[in-house]
Amino acid sequence: MKKILTQIAPFEIILTLVMLGLHLYAALADDYAFPNNWFVRDDAYYYFKVAQNISEGNGSTFDGINITNGYHPLWMLFCIPIFALARFDLILPLRVLLMTIAGIHAATAILLYRLIKRHLSHVVAIAASVFWAFNPYIHATVYKLGLETPIAAFSVALVIYALSTFEQTWRKEKIPLKKFAWLGFLAALAMFSRLDLVFFAAIAGIWLVFRGTLMRHLITLDLAIIFISMTSAVLLRTDFHTYNITYASSAIEAAIIAVIIKLIALFFFGAYQPLRAQPLWKTLRKILFALAISAALVAGIYILIAQMGLGKNFPRSAFLLDFVISLILICASRLTAYWCSSPNRIHAGESPLAQFRSKWKTWLAEGLSFYSVLGGLLAMYMVFSHVAFGASSPVSGQIKRWWGSMAESAYERPAASWSSYFGMDEAAFETGRPFTDAFWSISEFMRPIIPGADMQNERFFLAAGMGFVFWLGLVLVNKKRAVHVSAKLGFIPLFAGSVIHILSYTATSYGGAKEWYWVSQMLLLTFAFSLMFDLLTRPLLKLRALRYALIGLALLYGFISANQFWKFVEYAMPHGVFAKDRPYMEVIAYLEANTFENEIIGMTGGGNVGYFIKNRTIVNMDGLINSYEYFRALQNREAATYLRKRGMTVIFANPRLLDLPPYYGQFAPYLERYNSYGGKDLLYLLEEPKY
Repeated sequence: MKKILTQIAPFEIILTLVMLGLHLYAALADDYAFPNNWFVRDDAYYYFKVAQNISEGNGSTFDGINITNGYHPLWMLFCIPIFALARFDLILPLRVLLMTIAGIHAATAILLYRLIKRHLSHVVAIAASVFWAFNPYIHATVYKLGLETPIAAFSVALVIYALSTFEQTWRKEKIPLKKFAWLGFLAALAMFSRLDLVFFAAIAGIWLVFRGTLMRHLITLDLAIIFISMTSAVLLRTDFHTYNITYASSAIEAAIIAVIIKLIALFFFGAYQPLRAQPLWKTLRKILFALAISAALVAGIYILIAQMGLGKNFPRSAFLLDFVISLILICASRLTAYWCSSPNRIHAGESPLAQFRSKWKTWLAEGLSFYSVLGGLLAMYMVFSHVAFGASSPVSGQIKRWWGSMAESAYERPAASWSSYFGMDEAAFETGRPFTDAFWSISEFMRPIIPGADMQNERFFLAAGMGFVFWLGLVLVNKKRAVHVSAKLGFIPLFAGSVIHILSYTATSYGGAKEWYWVSQMLLLTFAFSLMFDLLTRPLLKLRALRYALIGLALLYGFISANQFWKFVEYAMPHGVFAKDRPYMEVIAYLEANTFENEIIGMTGGGNVGYFIKNRTIVNMDGLINSYEYFRALQNREAATYLRKRGMTVIFANPRLLDLPPYYGQFAPYLERYNSYGGKDLLYLLEEPKY
């Protein structure tokens, strides 16, 4: 215990106490402030109500009727014991949850501090951890909503920390197989914190197993390149609207086939051999042959699958475009790797076949140790989910991809431009915030260069491009350190996983993406900007006086940030301002006054209402936290009769929204309006249609 305490830096203690103290003030605020100023998203209350129902023996249901798996499992496990307290007081678990999230937030900031201090500098570590602890956007998006993002951010940071520790030990000692199993378990925790982190988790295994070879770098990058290449080839051949409606699923199928065939071809053609062991043009020639043959195989296999009736529509010319794009990008990655490699390390190495013969047993043993845990836990989850809920993946994700495949929808649309495809659009598809906020501000100074009120995106991309060139210039000047630090911080697996993560939404006709999805991207950019500030300040740290001055500035930045955060907390979470008997939400008072006790009420969202309303049941009608059976009924336009048979008698919704896709007016014949409030109608759900 004494050893553990001596390893805790004073800065870590102070930062933790400040964060917990500020959040404790928020946790003791007036009841009314919680649903109106802190936990304000419907999506969070889906977790809260399901967790409450599970703890009270009502199963994995939002409404006590329809079983659902529309959530990320690890966060639900956190919520269940907390929301068991809801039987005593509905606000009490929100207070406990706020402090639980504060603890996770502090732990993540400390992990970042230790990681960056270990590999960069103390100054940058202080600044980065303070930034993560008190940045308003990160707090509002990751920590204040009550969603799964706090544990997702912590899990990703924990995996990166484990990879960093592994990086320091594997060159010095033999790594036992149980270590790979443990790392596979940590990767599984990240995956279950948000299931879309499965790509990062899987790529982490590649980074571990192929250590000591160029493959660990290039295969991870090639995975991202192949997904970009195939999906963008189809987009270039069609357009975003047609792609989302018709080709998205077939493009992903073709991309998966391409990943398998291209990686095998690139390996056996020698595209993963040491780059300085032969003239660069020979490596590029091998890539050309590998990609040409694999492109023909991918096209042939997919066309055969389509002719057998197993595949879907696919523009065949996209295979040629995919070959060209992947050739350009993979050759560019080899040129970059050639530049990054040391000219002093010139060795012929083994041929691909000889390397495979000498290493396959080691790769297999270590790969099985890692992926049997990661894949085994994922398979167990999928089998359980399929047996218990009828769907092997969360129904919410399936519904949102269904929304995205529609020509029109009442809900958010899928990616509809190249900027959104690459995660650089506004709103939900802007994956670079809060870092891109600075470029939006700088872009205003670009008006003399690019005038026009409708050219704000162009000005932003110019500012962001200039920022990237500046960052790249710093890396070029400090190549050796940048390459070393990137490996220690797991920059490449995090980058590749983040790119594929973005494409898993933008290239799959996913409608309704949200800004809190991009946790790994926030961490990636935190490391990237930390590296930039390290390279800028490193020459100054050689002077003792300047080093202490910079530490003082970093601490001053921390004080100012904490003070600004305190002002927000004091304003948003007041004490003694709201009356204790004030309704948590005005709409709840209205519904309780205009419906009968024990009535089952349908809403197109309804998360917070479902949690707070008394003696009534709220059924979610958009399907995000409903059953897979209801999803099928909604697709078959039988949702009205499905819900009526399960006792739902009233709907509180905008009837105009119910006329649009994905509802397609299927409720209209069964509705009879009897009251209105806040732009929504209270409607009877009739047993028989009126027409």
